[in-house]
Amino acid sequence: MKQCKSCLARAEAIADICPVCGIDQDKPRKDLTKREKQIRRTARNIRCVAMLHLIGGGICIMILPEVGMQVALAAFAILNLVLAIGLIHYDYRAYKAAVVVYFTFGIVNTITVNLVAIPVILLLLYIVGNRHSKAIFERRPPESD
Repeated sequence: MKQCKSCLARAEAIADICPVCGIDQDKPRKDLTKREKQIRRTARNIRCVAMLHLIGGGICIMILPEVGMQVALAAFAILNLVLAIGLIHYDYRAYKAAVVVYFTFGIVNTITVNLVAIPVILLLLYIVGNRHSKAIFERRPPESD
């Protein structure tokens, strides 16, 4: 298995085309079409979101001994780590779980009027929940614009 140059996924390329993003591996970056550039950018944004989940899970684990609600924080850390692993592997179940989690956190932060968290959660929901992301997670080419 070799790593795709566009989506950074480790997958066996079929005829030099990545099964995750569907971009030809031999095509230089400057020769990518507009649609392929969008797919590449979306795939890399998904990986960035996964890294944020890894960092969040690590922070939760580090502050675990210092808080009173250890069970809730441990569950949140496990949720972050599981989402990070699933998003890094472009797993469809992780996509569904991430959309549900972001939507739920968005509703909770809207009800509690947390003005800092609402835009962050909406941005994460947009990155993971848009049609290009869904096409990557479903392993199908996205619809043309």
